[in-house]
Amino acid sequence: PREPDVGNFTFPVQGIHGSYDLECSLSFPTSHPSIFLRLADFGFLNSAVYQPDDPLQRELALFSNDWQVVHSHRREVLCVSSCDIQDWATWFAFSGKNGTGLENTTILVIRGTKTKLEMIFDLDFWSLQILGIQHLAGRFLVGLGFPYNAFWNSPTLGRCWFRSKRRRYQSILTYLKDLIEKEPHRTIYVSGHSLGGGLAHLVATELQLPAVTLSAPGVVETAGLLGLEPSMLQGTVNVIPHGDPIPANGGTQGGITVPIPCLLGQGPECHRVFNTICMLLRQCGDPRQRDIPCDS
Repeated sequence: PREPDVGNFTFPVQGIHGSYDLECSLSFPTSHPSIFLRLADFGFLNSAVYQPDDPLQRELALFSNDWQVVHSHRREVLCVSSCDIQDWATWFAFSGKNGTGLENTTILVIRGTKTKLEMIFDLDFWSLQILGIQHLAGRFLVGLGFPYNAFWNSPTLGRCWFRSKRRRYQSILTYLKDLIEKEPHRTIYVSGHSLGGGLAHLVATELQLPAVTLSAPGVVETAGLLGLEPSMLQGTVNVIPHGDPIPANGGTQGGITVPIPCLLGQGPECHRVFNTICMLLRQCGDPRQRDIPCDS
């Protein structure tokens, strides 16, 4: 496949489709009665969290200057004594700056796979659905497939073991529960890209918060294994570019799925956050007329 070219683009205020398509018509309320978020707003924050601290701040200044980081939990490597060694999630809490009208709105963004530790996290947490281990066991592990799947589908053994994996993202649950208790009137969203988006769906379902994600795998089966009610996923929104391999090959999607075209047809490049942002702005427009780096 050809190497993508990268250039900077400024998109029309109205976009190609204006407000007619689903991705353009969706808006999300904030703590301010006249300020609403769009899908691209969540996209910019999801792009920023892949950056180290200084580039993250520069990206916020360029594309999301109404927002600031109020808390972060970085797990780039395994730790020994200064943190919970069982919690492997990297996440950031953003709140609006003073004077923006977004001061009482929080978006907690869970980063997708970037580091070796997060790759281990993915294998440890998502292998049943993303890698299809249950399916493979039934097809190729002669004599082992039935007991393997029986273990995972057991209402006691498999589910009990899987639920213990909630400790991998316990810091997110603790932070949000504390925030909800202290500020019950605050508007809160959970967001994430890729496998971070999958975690966002699970956290939002457990705490009954709205989730807005990009390219997240389906988590209906995982929610069941964690003892959550899959029907509660109806409060989640997931943007899925056409040809993106992660949502296509993951578990069953719950909630609202928002299909959009991909800038480059199909394949891994359709999974990149900024390509998704560029397509959303191309379709729906950009009232702020930002100069955006896009593949072409």
